[in-house]
Amino acid sequence: MINPISLSLFWALTFSPTAALAQSTPSAWKTLAPVPAGPIHEHAAAALNATHLAIVGGMLERGGVIDSVYIYDVPKDAWKKVASLPITINHANAAVVDGKLYILGGMTGAQWNGTPRSWVYDPATDKWTAIASMPASEARGSAVMGVYGKVVWLASGKTKSGGESVTTVSAFDTASGKWLVDIPAKAKNIPEGRDHGGGGIVGTKLYQLGGSLGAIENRKDTVFVLDLEDLEKGWVTAKGRMPTPRRGFATGIVGTKIYTFGGEGNPDRTYGGVFKEAEVYDTVTDTWASLPGMNLPRHGSAAVVMGGKIYIPGGGTAMGTPATAAFDVYSP
Repeated sequence: MINPISLSLFWALTFSPTAALAQSTPSAWKTLAPVPAGPIHEHAAAALNATHLAIVGGMLERGGVIDSVYIYDVPKDAWKKVASLPITINHANAAVVDGKLYILGGMTGAQWNGTPRSWVYDPATDKWTAIASMPASEARGSAVMGVYGKVVWLASGKTKSGGESVTTVSAFDTASGKWLVDIPAKAKNIPEGRDHGGGGIVGTKLYQLGGSLGAIENRKDTVFVLDLEDLEKGWVTAKGRMPTPRRGFATGIVGTKIYTFGGEGNPDRTYGGVFKEAEVYDTVTDTWASLPGMNLPRHGSAAVVMGGKIYIPGGGTAMGTPATAAFDVYSP
């Protein structure tokens, strides 16, 4: 994501998060305890279990990339800080398998370069352990993530700020601790480069929704699908297209439906280049439907599903550095 200071100052002067909050709140949304790190975006988030989620790294509105990790307790509506990641990171690729949190690469440093370094966090010991790095040629952040059995799948992503949108597909076997090297050629790459897309796994299929190809303005509406039980067939393009082409939106899967919230690259500057749209994709009927818009439009967040509800912590309130510590939950 491009992050020039001049752009951030422009949006800071022309957009007020308070104005968005002043709107009437749809009954589907509920406000929760704010993120303790403060205004944050481009972080990763995942559910550790049925009642706890974790957020990792990200960008503060002021202060740059961080290494902080926080866990949210749903019943208590409370956060706690736990062991920090060994490096500062943003756009991290996060997934949970058997109650352990995996960070499989991401972006780091002043230039937001893709890093292949990977770790696993054990909540029982509050410790991070280094694991096999992603192949160096596949290092990236903002990948679409999904867990199938013991294997974490990653599709698409970005190599660095202002860098290449990739077609790469990677897979890490948490049981063996190794990256898969025998992914069939047709499954190894999505049909066209994407970054800041959304998606995940529904049933046996990995979905890649939207995102952009290169520039923020080059937003895409495509839905790419890979059947993990038929890798030789490779990726196909679904007929159903996103009604609002976006990138940087939050994604949550409930049952057979994929929910999408917000995003960036909006040519309508009402919300500082951010989308308020919320839309849901039915993977069974291959169709889309509109939902009540976000109470606080934003991008660069992450959605976490627990108990059939979709939790969305933080995010960017305009293109550039403006961000929020706001945390809310959507009930489908």
